[in-house]
Amino acid sequence: MSETDRPDGTPPSEGRGRNRLIALPEGASALVLFALMAMTCIDVIGRELFGTPLDGATELTQLMLGVIVFAILPSVCLREEHVSVDLLDLWFPARLVPLRQAVLNAVMAVALGFVAWRVWIIAGLTADYGDATEFLEIRLAPINYFIAVLSGCGAAAFVVNTVRHARRALSAAGAAGDTPDDRGTV
Repeated sequence: MSETDRPDGTPPSEGRGRNRLIALPEGASALVLFALMAMTCIDVIGRELFGTPLDGATELTQLMLGVIVFAILPSVCLREEHVSVDLLDLWFPARLVPLRQAVLNAVMAVALGFVAWRVWIIAGLTADYGDATEFLEIRLAPINYFIAVLSGCGAAAFVVNTVRHARRALSAAGAAGDTPDDRGTV
């Protein structure tokens, strides 16, 4: 690793490009989280002090939570910041870690791609039926499409990670095969 590389092995220029790419969804998620907090405060104050809760607060909370979670999903996938259990890491050979990570990211790309595909189908059905929330009558199809698209972006992030880890695995295998005996010298 050179002095200019990051701890995860990516060059600084690659990290800047990724940061720009994920800044918008992260910012949107933060903005929606702030709006959710403000709405909850208004709802609680209205309920406790004035006896009138904010109409539709439950529906808005449900929709906002979906937006928060799925807006941040591609960023979490790309940075591999999701919850993981490392029960076997102590015994797993260090030289095989890039290969293991490539395989795991490939499996997750397929799984999240499947989720995106199925949610897209459900979003289409929701749009056809004209489904909306009960009280505020907010159309659900745009939220479902948003979830499908961001799930697809998360799957794409896992594909990027798969390629990155596969390259590391191949370069590690190439470096391990470059011993004095392999070069024809003793």
